[in-house]
Amino acid sequence: MPTDNRERPLVERLVAGDEEALREVYHRHSPAVFGLALRVLANESFAEDVTQDVFVRLWQQPDRFDPERGQLRAYLLAMAHSRAVERVRSEESLRRRHRSVAEEPAFNLAPDPERLVVEADSGAAVRKALSELPTLQRVPIELAYFEGLSYRQVATRLKEPEGTVKYRIRCGMQKLRAALREVELAP
Repeated sequence: MPTDNRERPLVERLVAGDEEALREVYHRHSPAVFGLALRVLANESFAEDVTQDVFVRLWQQPDRFDPERGQLRAYLLAMAHSRAVERVRSEESLRRRHRSVAEEPAFNLAPDPERLVVEADSGAAVRKALSELPTLQRVPIELAYFEGLSYRQVATRLKEPEGTVKYRIRCGMQKLRAALREVELAP
């Protein structure tokens, strides 16, 4: 059911960047968005986060709403449900990881002097090999492996296509492997 004629001017103002239109949309629809998020998440703080995320996304990308496909309320509720389910899955994954870590047996964590020397030598060899890579390969590797960014995040940070970033990381890793084999550190 397309957006009714009363709401169409409000949507048009929102797409044009009218902050007052966003306030009106928030005032009309935030209770329903929050209520749905709260039912899914059973946590007020998480529901508030989801509600905020829904309206921030609407403000940042108002043109993603197509009034011909349905009403704004249904669009916002669908987005809220999707974000809430993502949050549930994320929280459950986090709980599983915490349980897994808690169940792992504790090991003797006292440093082994021989291992420390080998690790220091290995670290120096890796740093040297990494520093010898071309910048176009070294930087994506550092972002991915030392800062923990995904390929997509590295691509965004470097303003490069994701495929290009993957290729550069793969080539750089091959060069690192070859350089470390020369000093007998790579498999």
